[in-house]
Amino acid sequence: MRKSIFTVCVWSLFAGIVFMFSGCPVSPVKPEPVLPDGESIEMNSSLFVTDSGSGTVSFSTNDNAYTGEYGYTLWTEEPEVFTPFVRLNVTLSKLSGDDTAGYGVVFCSHDGTMLLVLINTKKEYLIGELTGNVFNELQSWKESSDLFGGYNQTNILDITLDSGTGVFSLSFNGGTSVTFRDDEEPYHTGGKNGYLVVVSPRDDFPDVPVSVTFKEN
Repeated sequence: MRKSIFTVCVWSLFAGIVFMFSGCPVSPVKPEPVLPDGESIEMNSSLFVTDSGSGTVSFSTNDNAYTGEYGYTLWTEEPEVFTPFVRLNVTLSKLSGDDTAGYGVVFCSHDGTMLLVLINTKKEYLIGELTGNVFNELQSWKESSDLFGGYNQTNILDITLDSGTGVFSLSFNGGTSVTFRDDEEPYHTGGKNGYLVVVSPRDDFPDVPVSVTFKEN
């Protein structure tokens, strides 16, 4: 079932206050942000700056315009279209910002819909689909022992698609793969790749920026 991002966020906020449930780590003091709602989702390529020498893409902002009750989601995509999608391998690292807020990749982006994988500094990951302003969880926040926790840690995210079976495989730092499928329309078999960063309502702007680096391998 499709769920609005607003509904997912509100549910997560109440869940963080009331109880903790398996597979979606939350804190009674610091509720887990999922994805902000509606107009708080913005494609903003100017915040993702590519170093022409190294190929590293750096994201950084401490702009109070990106604060709010539910935070903000900022993303970009590269111009090249991969049809069919075969593989995406990216090294990423969070330098500063709220430790539970997600950052990661988008892929198979086309016609306003995309798949995404986010991680955070708490060794957790999320798999989902974003179509317009509607977010659908394919895998809720879950801990992975293959991820390196903390700031200034590099994690390598690897995603492949078996076009014959429609099964995606995801692994971190060469560890054990987890699989997922996209079985609801709109289907995702190809498109553009890119990056996404969630600004949490707990980020301390303007004193502490949200800073993340990405590099496609």
